[in-house]
Amino acid sequence: MDPLETFRRIYGQVPDWAEVMHEWAPEALRHYTALRMAVLEDGALARKDKELILVGINAARRYETSMLYHTQGAHDAGATAAEVAETVLTAVISRGLPAWLEGRKAVAFAVERERQMSGQTTVVAPSPAPAQRQMTTVEECEAYYRHAFGDIPGWASLMRDVQPDIFISYTNLRSACLRPGTLSPKVKELVLTGINAAERYPLGVEIHARGALEKGATRAELAECLLTAVLTAGIPAWFTGYSFLAGPDA
Repeated sequence: MDPLETFRRIYGQVPDWAEVMHEWAPEALRHYTALRMAVLEDGALARKDKELILVGINAARRYETSMLYHTQGAHDAGATAAEVAETVLTAVISRGLPAWLEGRKAVAFAVERERQMSGQTTVVAPSPAPAQRQMTTVEECEAYYRHAFGDIPGWASLMRDVQPDIFISYTNLRSACLRPGTLSPKVKELVLTGINAAERYPLGVEIHARGALEKGATRAELAECLLTAVLTAGIPAWFTGYSFLAGPDA
């Protein structure tokens, strides 16, 4: 299929960047489109999850155009506005409030699209998960990290030592963002793996790739997560994460 027709079929229009690439490097666009189609098809990971990973990556990188295209793709693949919101909120623990300030546009886009497709004037949000008990002491937070990592990571222990109140607040934020919701903890860890691979941060990839594996991800799913990141961040995303694919699945 003609690459431009592929984008028109998926998004209802041809992105400007694709039109310009088609003009100057049509063979490159053909190969990129083939890669895109191969990566985003259902595999070890569902297309919906891959599209959500790309929403998270582009919210973290503050790239609105791609973020909204993949929000549309996620919604077309069955994602809800609530899942888009949880994806973006998950990005906050790794990339801070700017991920939400950019990502809220994806949430608004998904809410409006959901409203239009349902024919309703408003979209009813899902019932919130029961509030989790807040950690109030350094000791409780230390226990959280020991449970999650087997020990207290150096970055967390340094935060504890220099600013214990922030250590407690951040630990509660981390715990809340990664708990089960409309998205599973496994998918949330994969979103964070993709973000850190896209930004070439090996420590972040290690933390969240291990987290994903511990929450039930297979190495095939991890590989597809990294390939998904390649679509928006290029082959360095694969270089940053491929070493974590070694070893058998648990």
